[in-house]
Amino acid sequence: MRLLSLLALTFAVLVGLSFAVLNADQVSVHYFLGVQQIPLSILILGVWVFGIITGLCVSSLTVLKLKMELRRARRDHG
Repeated sequence: MRLLSLLALTFAVLVGLSFAVLNADQVSVHYFLGVQQIPLSILILGVWVFGIITGLCVSSLTVLKLKMELRRARRDHG
């Protein structure tokens, strides 16, 4: 099992490195305070991480709401 995990991790790292090499072109990012030149792979990774964090925050609010409803229903019925 440990060997399989190591192989999966190695594969993921190699795919990530090849992605970064293939998308190493510099792109301009315009924001309110100025312009920044960053590699395309870093921009894509940053947007991906931001999307994951946003999704986790939104889904955690839903989970908390459902837990409160379940607690209320258990208290009312038993």
